[in-house]
Amino acid sequence: MALQGPVFAPAHRDEFYEIIGKRYSDARAEAAKIAATKGIRMAVEPFKPVHFGATWVARGYKLPTGDTEKTLLTNCAFFPYGILQLDTTFDYMKWYEGAKTEYIGDWFVLPVTYYEEKQGAYKGNLDHYNFRGDETFTFTVHDTVVGSSPDHEVNAWLLAFVALPATLKESKITTA
Repeated sequence: MALQGPVFAPAHRDEFYEIIGKRYSDARAEAAKIAATKGIRMAVEPFKPVHFGATWVARGYKLPTGDTEKTLLTNCAFFPYGILQLDTTFDYMKWYEGAKTEYIGDWFVLPVTYYEEKQGAYKGNLDHYNFRGDETFTFTVHDTVVGSSPDHEVNAWLLAFVALPATLKESKITTA
């Protein structure tokens, strides 16, 4: 029986790097578009904790459970493509446009924990996960720990590219 639905490509397969290449091209194209229309020098960076705010920098590469709502700054863009997954209690995440306004999809991430490299690139339609300046999006991290405290985190991190003005390199790209 074949596995149905979107899954994650492990890092030891060529399709992993094809997905990353496509997402990097998407981020570069968005940066070029902003540069051409606004006359701003742009950059593309791998997603880091600093991009979502200093509070995550001290915690390192971990995702908080529950809802995380972010609104991007003008002239910034966020292109998630996969997950670094080290936590066997983190089973899935939900994605939404806006403040949980429109449901985009689920990423079932638990199987990535069993990949040798502990990372996977999402094989679904990533065009639904392009977030641009002034847009709000929400992702919900679900884990299986019963009674988790509100500040509970999972040992996992989103793999993504960020397009941002060169003056904002290594800076927060969200309003909240």
